[in-house]
Amino acid sequence: MTNREVISQVRGTHKLFADAIINDRVILAEVRTSAHTLINQKTNQRKLWNTDTLFTPIDCLEMETVSLGECCGYSSDMKVSRSKLTIPSIVEGNYQYLIQGVYNVGVESSYKYTPLSRFLNLLKLGLQTNDTYYWIHGNRLYVSSPYAEVVKLVASFEGDVPYDLLYPECDCAGSKKNPCISRLDEQFKCPSILIGPVITLTSQRLLSSYFKIPVDHTSNNKDDQTNIK
Repeated sequence: MTNREVISQVRGTHKLFADAIINDRVILAEVRTSAHTLINQKTNQRKLWNTDTLFTPIDCLEMETVSLGECCGYSSDMKVSRSKLTIPSIVEGNYQYLIQGVYNVGVESSYKYTPLSRFLNLLKLGLQTNDTYYWIHGNRLYVSSPYAEVVKLVASFEGDVPYDLLYPECDCAGSKKNPCISRLDEQFKCPSILIGPVITLTSQRLLSSYFKIPVDHTSNNKDDQTNIK
């Protein structure tokens, strides 16, 4: 289902939404907020992590070698890899970012997530490990190995992923292998089983925020009874 189709379904829930005062961009933002709320409930229960409809892959994220001290003020000569470009905000759950995985494109291996503070503690304690870690800092992706040239990042992002990250060769004129399309025609990142609850929650939020119509919170969310793996 595309963003445009989801917006259309939200507009169809109440005649007030046909009013042009609420444009598609506003509705899409509200839909995403509702989706993040419901998705977080499920991922915090360790559900949905294996679905392809939630995460967006950045297949070729170029990296560069930098000093570890450059990213965190930590006094060290150690070198690490950092994404050349900043990445959009990633949805955060109760325990960590909603990142399905970070992979070394060249050898098809995966890295382990750790917060930067924990990685620095490993260094201070002098613990030896064969694992390679990644973390997010300053809107950039870091990998503890200095040899990561290109990585694949698969994550749930809060908003649109820039075209220069999704399609490095795209000129937005449709003449390249991966032509840019309207944001409204992109896939709406949400598991199909949550689409109905997301539309309902968005409709309630819009009625409450823009028309001051009180929302009935007494009804049960049927999706809460759904067993999602």
